Amino acid sequence: MASRLNDVQKDAEATKEALSHQLFEFQSQAQENQNILHAQLSELVDYIHRGGADKKGESGSRGLQQSSNVQIEGSAVTPMFAQRVETAQRRIVETVLDADRNRESLERQAAAERDRERRRRETRMLKRRRKY
Repeated sequence: MASRLNDVQKDAEATKEALSHQLFEFQSQAQENQNILHAQLSELVDYIHRGGADKKGESGSRGLQQSSNVQIEGSAVTPMFAQRVETAQRRIVETVLDADRNRESLERQAAAERDRERRRRETRMLKRRRKY
């Protein structure tokens, strides 16, 4: 009975040690992910706060300033993961740029529609004046 209890105790210790190691790995990966997300969001906020002229490329060709090394020192980030992070960063910036272009296009379309409507009203007013 004592040897069985010893075996159960050893098994529990091994399980505890394995779970502790897994928890540490999970926490490390979570911290790395948080650091990467923080860097991405910081870049996005900086981009948004630069202003409309710089977004349109009128104030230079600054573009996305990506760090040359996404990998955090001593981390277990694989190159494949780093590539996915860079791809995600590019997609975020492209989405913002597309949104800017779409907004500008919609503004131009709305202005053109206002001009057409104004010309229609003016034409109707001229026709009414000619009738009298």
